[in-house]
Amino acid sequence: MKKQSGFTLIEVIVSLFLLSILSIMSYQAVELMTQLNFKSQQTFNNESKISRALQIISRDFIHMKPRRFFDGLSDMEPAYITDPSDFGIRFTRGGGPSVKSNPSGLRRVNYILRDDKFVRISWGATESPRQSDGVELILMDNVSKVEIAHLDANGNSHPDWPPPNAPSNTGKLLPRMIEMKISFEDETEVSRLYPGVFSN
Repeated sequence: MKKQSGFTLIEVIVSLFLLSILSIMSYQAVELMTQLNFKSQQTFNNESKISRALQIISRDFIHMKPRRFFDGLSDMEPAYITDPSDFGIRFTRGGGPSVKSNPSGLRRVNYILRDDKFVRISWGATESPRQSDGVELILMDNVSKVEIAHLDANGNSHPDWPPPNAPSNTGKLLPRMIEMKISFEDETEVSRLYPGVFSN
């Protein structure tokens, strides 16, 4: 009689065990690659969003105008003003489209930090912040702090604007240079210097 060839039970069990180990290792490798790809995509999206936000801020500062703004309560705000109690800057921006509701193209821009979000709000020259919520855009998320410094005509730096002890007729005064530093919750920072906005 011919001897039949085949696998023994032990050989089958060992083969299944090795196959299961290879399957687990393959799954872990795929899972790791998926996580790395997700983190890479997330980092790219965050960097793209920050880059876009910085471009918007840069355009706003470049088009800054020495024009005061009606606050809706029979008073005029300075062309550029900060909120000393918390981060917040408001200024008049030109260069916008000339439309029937806002033929001058001027807008009032307000940057604030709210609920860890860096927010831009703007109104047309004919609108009042007291009567309109404006157009709101969330520029960045997970922002922990925003610091800003202003350089005056004498080369002095000030965290707030108008500078302390400035004459009462400085309503149209703009900083010569603006430095903005944005800190995120992951302890990273972005800093930009915006020159050439001095005009009075």
